[in-house]
Amino acid sequence: MKKFLVFLLAVVAAGLFAFSMEDLKVTVFGNYNFAVNVSSTPTTVEATAANYLDFGLDLTYPVAENLDLGLGLGFAWLLNSEASPLISTDGTPSQNALDLFAVLKYSVELDRESKIVIRGFGGASWPMEKIAFDRVGWVFGAGANYTRYFEDFIVGFGAGVEMRIYGKNSVIAVPVGANFEINF
Repeated sequence: MKKFLVFLLAVVAAGLFAFSMEDLKVTVFGNYNFAVNVSSTPTTVEATAANYLDFGLDLTYPVAENLDLGLGLGFAWLLNSEASPLISTDGTPSQNALDLFAVLKYSVELDRESKIVIRGFGGASWPMEKIAFDRVGWVFGAGANYTRYFEDFIVGFGAGVEMRIYGKNSVIAVPVGANFEINF
């Protein structure tokens, strides 16, 4: 467990040093995910029991006009412990997962104070019950947020689609949530 946390800290630190602090964007997000399709082997889990919360942060850097690339770190937590077999790659059920993913954001300016941000992401997800690099799952998603500028930060809300795959288990969900962005 300690080796894994040291590895994650090293990845986040490398990401921070790779970006110029002048243009770095930090986005904190949180979503309630409505599960719409669940595939679970060998147990059966109802989609309504597989709703979960996820939150985390994105570190992005502008690479072109209205286009940002970066890294994200997230955490997913199943609200119902009966659905914990979903987050399992080796038969050890887990109620939460740690995510490390790449992020792509494209912005469409609406006016001087608001924009639509289209966000795509994908990467690895580790069940937290027994973290090991050979027990990796995957998380992918896309969404759109309406964001509004305030003095020093940006607030947004939106929805999207997200898929989590852990071995033979998978869940497709519709995340609805909010985000806060701080630009350095």
